[in-house]
Amino acid sequence: MMEASDVVMEVLDARDPAATRSLAAEELARRMGKVLLIVINKSDLVPMNVMLRWKRYLERDAPTIFISAKHRLGTRMLTRTIKRIAPRIPVTVLVVGYPNVGKSTIINYLSGRYAAPTSPVPGWTRGEKIVKARPWLTVIDTPGVIPGESRDPAAKVVRGEESHVSGGDPVVSAVALIRRLREAGSTALSDRYGVEDLSDPMAVLEAVARRRGFLLKGGRPNINEAAKAVLKDWVDGKIGYYTLPGVM
Repeated sequence: MMEASDVVMEVLDARDPAATRSLAAEELARRMGKVLLIVINKSDLVPMNVMLRWKRYLERDAPTIFISAKHRLGTRMLTRTIKRIAPRIPVTVLVVGYPNVGKSTIINYLSGRYAAPTSPVPGWTRGEKIVKARPWLTVIDTPGVIPGESRDPAAKVVRGEESHVSGGDPVVSAVALIRRLREAGSTALSDRYGVEDLSDPMAVLEAVARRRGFLLKGGRPNINEAAKAVLKDWVDGKIGYYTLPGVM
């Protein structure tokens, strides 16, 4: 559907824009002569100075804005930017990005109604959907799956390819996420779960299980349920983690 669009809007997760970015999609848009707009969503989850650094960094490649579609922060700037960069009005915008970056929430804002269902399930959107958002704006919603560019299990969690409801092994995904946060020097897990020692991801999950009351017979910690809880907290934006340009 890219050929039918005027503008390609790539939506990134503010916590890790680099991991949720698709250079392949950007290159395809350029080859097809489309205007590229990078939208960093969920900006409410990271400090403002971090957002400004990412904006300056990404603007070297394409116009970039940061918003929080869920909290309607910066959303007016989004509509103004679309009008400013559009090669023509009315304009057709193709929205691309990994699962759970907030594409559907953005589309619902632009249309002023519940036009695109939201779900933590990767690939929830089935096929392209054309939405007449405003008299001057048509939006094409795409499935939240971009062909994977990495086999890194932590990257798959960050990109929303794996979650608490994706059907994969939640323990493998949660362990990978814990390691990624630890290596980044993040205190997010300690802040969220009160676990100070992050050296052993399985021990972290055991601690989460005990704190949340996820116990099996005999009082053994239910690691599987703890892993799902950690992954759900990630999807819900309850784990305060962020990266810096050129660091991760």
